[in-house]
Amino acid sequence: MNKTIYFNGNIITVDENESIVQAILVEDGRIKALGTNEEVLALAQDAEKIDLEGKTMIPGFIDPHGHIAAIAQTLLLVQLGDATSVEEIKSRIRNYIANTKLPEGAWVIGFGYDNTKFEDKQHPTKFDLDDVSTEIGIYCTHASGHLAVTNSFGLEAYGYAGEDYVVPEGGVVQTVSPDSREANGILEENAIMAEDKKGIVPAPKFEQVLDSLVRAQDLYAELGITTAQDASLDPGYDQMLTVAGQMDKLKIDILGYALMPFTEQLMKTNEGTPKRDYVNHYKVGGGKAFLDGSPQGKTAWLTKPYYEAPEGESADYLGYPTQTDEDMVAYYKMCIENNWQVHTHSNGDAAIDQFFRCYKKALELTGNTTATTDLRPVLVHCQAIRKDQLERMAKLGAEPTFFNDHVWFWGDYHYESVFGPERAQNISPLGWAKEEGLKFTLHQDPPVKMPDQILGMHNAVNRKTQSGRVLGQQHKISAMDALKAVTINGAYGYFEEDIKGSLEVGKYADMVILDKNPLEVPSEEIKNYYATTLFLM
Repeated sequence: MNKTIYFNGNIITVDENESIVQAILVEDGRIKALGTNEEVLALAQDAEKIDLEGKTMIPGFIDPHGHIAAIAQTLLLVQLGDATSVEEIKSRIRNYIANTKLPEGAWVIGFGYDNTKFEDKQHPTKFDLDDVSTEIGIYCTHASGHLAVTNSFGLEAYGYAGEDYVVPEGGVVQTVSPDSREANGILEENAIMAEDKKGIVPAPKFEQVLDSLVRAQDLYAELGITTAQDASLDPGYDQMLTVAGQMDKLKIDILGYALMPFTEQLMKTNEGTPKRDYVNHYKVGGGKAFLDGSPQGKTAWLTKPYYEAPEGESADYLGYPTQTDEDMVAYYKMCIENNWQVHTHSNGDAAIDQFFRCYKKALELTGNTTATTDLRPVLVHCQAIRKDQLERMAKLGAEPTFFNDHVWFWGDYHYESVFGPERAQNISPLGWAKEEGLKFTLHQDPPVKMPDQILGMHNAVNRKTQSGRVLGQQHKISAMDALKAVTINGAYGYFEEDIKGSLEVGKYADMVILDKNPLEVPSEEIKNYYATTLFLM
C-alpha cells in the first residue's frame, strides 16, 4: 500500500466548511485523512512524509471548457497570438516558409492572430497573404476561433474564388466592398466550419498530433490542471484520445464533448448514457452545440446592436445565429431522451434566448416538463448573458461557464467598440450568478487563450482591463469563490463532485501545491505572485 503524508502545510480543502488544515494522508491515490500535523502523522508511521514547509495545497484545477486536442495541434502551427501588426504576421509566415521544407500543395497554418492588438484594428486579408505567396495555401485563424483569413489559393480550395459561390447557412464570406461579390479572404463561422468545408485545410498527421498531445498535457499540468476537456469531439479526436489512453500517454483526466454531427454516432457506440467511468483517463461527457460566434469577432448574436457595427454592416447589426430552432430542438430532444448532458456555446443574449426556447420545447416533447432529470446543461462563455437569463438558468438546473478573462484580454475593446461603456460593465456577470446561487465556473477556452486558472481567479477577483479599467465592480467575487469556480464547481459540472474538486476523505488525491496562499496575497498580485507544482496521484 502506497502511503504519503503531506504536513506543515496550509491546506485549503474547498469543502462546504471552507476548512484549512495542516496535514493530509494519501493512500493509493485516495485521500485517507486530514487534520493537524499531530493527528495525521500518528495515523501512519510507515508513510512517506513530505514537509510542505508552509506552502499552500489546494485541489487540482478543473478546466470546465476547452479544446486540448486543438492545443496539441496549435503546438505544430505558426504562432500569431502575440503579433502586433499584419506585417509581423507576414514576416512570421515568410520565415516559416523559408525554414521549412514544404511539399507541393502544402499549406501554412497560422494560429490565433488578434486584430485588437493592431494599431488600426484591421484584419489581414487575402491581399496581405497573397503578398507572401499565391503558390501555397496560407490560412490564419483568429484568436476567437470563429473566423479565419486565407489567401487566393485558399479561397479557390474553399470554393469562394470569383463571384459565383454559395455560402453555407450560418456563415459569412466577407467581400472587398459592400457592392462586390469578390471575397477578401476573411471567412466567418460556417463558411469554414460547415461539414463540407472540413478537411480542406489538411490537419497534421495522426502521429504528430499524438506526440504533441503529451506536450499539451504537460502544459496543463504545469499550470495545475488535473482535469481537462475537449469540446470539439469528432471521430478523429475521439480516436486520438482513445488511442492515447490505450498507449498510456494520458496523464490527466480528459472529458470529450461530441459535436452535433458526431453525437448520435457516439450515443450508439456508448449504448446510451455517456456517464461512464474513465478508461485510461478518458471518457465522453456529453454533446456540444454552437449557437453563435464571438463578441471580439463581432459574430456573437445579440438582442441589442453592437456599439460599433463591423465595417460594411448597418448600425442595427446584431450578429447572427449558427443553428435553426428546428435543428436545436431535435438535437436537445435526442440528448434528453438519452440522458446526455449538453454544453452549448452561447456568447450573445439572443443565442441564450434560443437555448432556453429550444431546450424548453425539447423537454416538453420528451415529457420532462419539470426538468427533474439531473441533466445539468451548461451554457458556455455567456459574455452578454442578462440577469433574467441567469434567473431562468437557476430554475432549469443549468450552469454557466464564463470566459471571464475577456475582461483582461478584450475588455477595453468591448468597452470602446463591442458593447460600449454601459453594457461592457456586465460582461461575464459573476456577481449576478453568485446572487442566483449558481455553481458557475471559469475557463480560458484553450487554445483561444492558454488554460491558466490562476489568471482566471485573478481576473474574477479584480475585473481589470489591460488599461486599468474596472469592468463591473459589482461582479467582482472573493478569492474563495474564485477558487471554488475552478475546482469544486468544475467537478459538479462534470458530475464528479463525489470524487474531485475538494480535498476530502475518499476523493482522488489530485492536488496542487502553491508557494503562496491565493486567499491572502494582495488581490492585484494573484496572477503573478506564485508558481504551481502538480501532484497527480
